[in-house]
Order: sequence, then structure tokens, then C-alpha cells
Amino acid sequence: MRDPQPGSRRTGTAGAVGTTGTADTTGTAGRTRRLHVRCASALARAAERADDDGARARRLAAAADHARRAGLPRRAAALRALSLRRKALSAAGGQTELTRGLRSLRAGEVIDAREALHLAAALYRHADRPGDELTALLHAAEASWTAGDGAGYADAALRIGGHGAAPEAVRDYFRGIAAALRCDHARSVPALRAASRRGAAAADGHPATPVLACRAALMLGEVAHARDLAGRALARAAGGQRAVPELLGLLALVELVADNHVRAGALAERGLRAAVAGGGRHNTAAQLHGTLAMAAAVRGDAAACRDHARRALGTAQAHGLMVPALLATWSLGRLDLAQQRPRAAVELLRPLVLGESGVHHFAWRLRVIPSFVEAVALAVAELPGPARKRACRQARLILRTLEEWAEVTGDRPSRATALHCRAVLAVTAAPAAADPCFGRALALVERVGSEFAQARTKLAYGMALRRLRRPADARAHLRGAMLLFEACGAGVWAERARDEMRAAGQAEPGDRPRPAASLTPQQLRVARHVAEGRTNREVAALLAVSPRTVDHHLRNVFAALGIRSRVELVHALTAHQP
Repeated sequence: MRDPQPGSRRTGTAGAVGTTGTADTTGTAGRTRRLHVRCASALARAAERADDDGARARRLAAAADHARRAGLPRRAAALRALSLRRKALSAAGGQTELTRGLRSLRAGEVIDAREALHLAAALYRHADRPGDELTALLHAAEASWTAGDGAGYADAALRIGGHGAAPEAVRDYFRGIAAALRCDHARSVPALRAASRRGAAAADGHPATPVLACRAALMLGEVAHARDLAGRALARAAGGQRAVPELLGLLALVELVADNHVRAGALAERGLRAAVAGGGRHNTAAQLHGTLAMAAAVRGDAAACRDHARRALGTAQAHGLMVPALLATWSLGRLDLAQQRPRAAVELLRPLVLGESGVHHFAWRLRVIPSFVEAVALAVAELPGPARKRACRQARLILRTLEEWAEVTGDRPSRATALHCRAVLAVTAAPAAADPCFGRALALVERVGSEFAQARTKLAYGMALRRLRRPADARAHLRGAMLLFEACGAGVWAERARDEMRAAGQAEPGDRPRPAASLTPQQLRVARHVAEGRTNREVAALLAVSPRTVDHHLRNVFAALGIRSRVELVHALTAHQP
């Protein structure tokens, strides 16, 4: 900064506070005093030209320090008073923006929330309020997470990871996230593990600590630990009630990841009631609707799944909420998968894992990958040769992302899921080679997987064995799958396992062929042509599809109707005639 010209006219703040006192102006002491006087005057004038209250307050504080060093206590006191006033104005502005940002984060557009919260953090920083600045930064990071903004979340992670006011567990979490988003797994995994452990032992009382530690545990595959952390956070907040809907939503997501869909649905219902009763929680309600849609998809309740997904998507699209949008879209894809519409499932799930549309999330995409891979494996039978190869190649590349993360984190449930996916893809290329793949997947999932994950692997293995003409081996796995699906409330999947058992030659007592009304239009066309005595190749020529596609549809027809031969198909379709 240039020294003011001697004899220059004082104006504004510099003139208002004036100079007082006389002192020796000769020698070294005099020169030092004059320098401090000039610096105080220059900084006071610079404060008048500052664009914001924070910069103005800092310059006035520096001017006050120079005035004190010059032996001008009255001037120093006046400048300090002006500085404090400016800081108070910054703090008041920070509080206004924080309130506005939190209101938008709960019930408005999440991008608006993020901008208001970043402004609040800047104002608090100017006011020397590091604790309040950290609060605003944490909420701004949450806005970026909800919006699926990976770059914004990475920027917030760098700032919070080095913030002096942040508890150690919070800093560890954001350092781990920043490294993970740079694909620096050598640094990310230890930091996330430290956050998970410190979050369990933390006594700092900061509300963000158990929530972020829970997220770290989930990323590492420590589902039981994540459940414990989310439960602690909920118990701590239950007295105040304000954070209860959000924490119930967090615990519901933990149960969703654990494949405990009944429990996830019950928690989401509680959270939704609390959000509605408290008012002003539309964005939280959207996420809870997304969780309920996922639970309904596993039960096979198509009406409830679509209703909750519609509600979640309505708010998500209006407010830019990526997590609810992803959950809702994922649930519809899983419903298609359960109802044997794999091509429709592929179309819904592909954008979620590739980021090809407006619905994607940098962290949640890993959870969607297994559903997408399984949908591809089931859909390829309906695709022509070149398209089949492209789809399988794409699925393998995407699956590699999950495999790499499971490897670096030591997440054994994710490793078991990845083995399951490799096995179902192997069925499409070389069915005989899939047998050992399924063996490894089943051995691991039985040790570390959920009941639902075990049932899915048994079902897929049984289906593969039946297609390899090994019905006796298939029936044991299919029956195990059916019982596990029933135990975890996955009704639609239990019914599918039961269909496969019938197709493998094992019918339950009292079973009767089901009506042909359950068939899709294409399945019904194939079934009618076959019932008229045509071969698969003749049906393929009539419908302009491949014989392999006809064979695929016919297997699904037999499973859906609970029959095992073309003769039974004739009787089933005759009974269906109006």
C-alpha cells in the first residue's frame, strides 16, 4: 500500500477519528511513529473503498493496530469500534443467509440453498466466526451431495478437511472423500476408516460427526457399524425432534443398503409422518418416498412403488434433488427386473450408472451397478448378436468400477455382489463356465451377504443350472431361494423362484397352472404360435425375431404359467379363450 502524501486532506473515516497526542518526531522512534500513523490513515481510507463488510472490518482492525503502535490510543479505540461494528454486520448477514439456505435445503431448490450457504460461510469468515462458518460449509456440502454435484462436494471436502474448527472425525471424512473423488484410494480408505472409528468414539457433541461417520462406514461396507452410528445420532436428536425426519431417512437408507427392505420401509414411513407433521420438509419427504418406492419394488407392490416414485420424482425434478430422483428411478428399474421386463430395466438403469441423463449421483451409482448388470444379463437373449456383445462388454466395464472399490476397501458384501454379477454375465457367454463362478459367489455371499443377496444368487444359480439341463441340482437352489425370499418379505421374488421350481419339474402341493392373462403381449403371441404346433424357428420367422429370442420367451411363458410342456401350454391357452 502506498503511503499517503504529506499534507493531504483527511476525509471520511480517517478524518472522523483524527489524531491526538504529541510525541517525539525525531530520530528512529519518530520515523517509526510516523510510518504507523501513515499506515493507519491509508488503511482507514482503504476501508472506505472496500466492497464488502468483511474486507472493511479487516482493514479497520489493521488500522487500529497501527494507531495503537503510533501511541494514539483514542484513534485506535475509534478504529477498533468501527471494525467491530463491521464484523457484527457480517455476522448478521451470515445468519440471514444461513437461515435462507437452510430453508431452501429443506423445502426449496437445492442449488439456491448451496449458494446461500456458501455466502453465509464467507460472511462468517469475515466476521471471524469459525464455528458458524463451519456450520454453513457443512450444510453447503450437504446441498452439493443432495444435488449430486461431485465437483461442488469435492470443493467443500477440501475446505472442511482443513478447517480448524471441524472435529477430527469430520476432517477425516472429508479428507477421505476428497481423495476418493481424485481416485486416490491409498489416502481415501484410511481416512474414511479413521472417520468411521472416531465417529463411534467421539465425544465432541457435534451433530455432523455421527452422520458423516455413518456415511464413511457405508462406503467401506461396514453396514452394522453404520446402523449403530445412525441409531446413536437418532437417539441423540430425538429430544429436539427437529432433525428426526432426516435421521430416520438416513437409518432407512442404511437398512436399504443392508437389503433389509421391510425395516427400511417401516423407518421411511415413520420419517415421512414426522416430516409431514413438522412441516417445511418437502425435500426430506421426497427422499423418504424414494426409499418407500424401493421397498415396494422388492415386495412386488407395483402400485405403491409407482406412486412413491412419482411423488419423489415430482419434488426432485422441481428442486434439483438427485438422491430422491435416483432412488425413485432405481426402484422402477428393480420393479421391471422383478416382473421379468429386463430390457425396460436396462433403459431405466443405464443413465444412472453412466451419467447420461439428468439423474445420476457420483456416490450412489455404485449401488445401482449390480441391478444394471443383472438386467443386461437377462435382456441379452432378446438382442441381436452385435447388440448383445456391446451390451455385455459395457456391463463388464461398469462392473469393474464396483470390483475395484470392493477390492481397495475390503468390502466383502460388495465383493460377493460383484462375483454374483460376473456369474450372471458368464451365463450369457459360456453357460458351462458360469458354474464355478456361481460356486465362488455363493460361498462368499453365504458368509457375508444378506438373506436377500443369498436368495438372489441362489435363484440365478438355479436358473443357470436348469438351462444347463441339470434340473435336480437347480431345484435345491431354487427352493432355498424361495424360502429366503419369503423370509425377507420379497414376495414377487419368492413367486419368481416358485415359477422356476415348476419349470425345473418341482410343483408344490395344490399347484395349478395360472391364467395366461399374466403373460406379456409378446409372450402371448409366441405362446399361441407354439400351441398351434409351430417350431421355434417357424415362430421366429413369423415374428421377425431370432430363434433364441423365441426360446427365451417360451421359457418365461412356461415359468409364468407353471407348466412344463407344450401339451400343457395348449390346455392353458384353451382355458384362457373367452
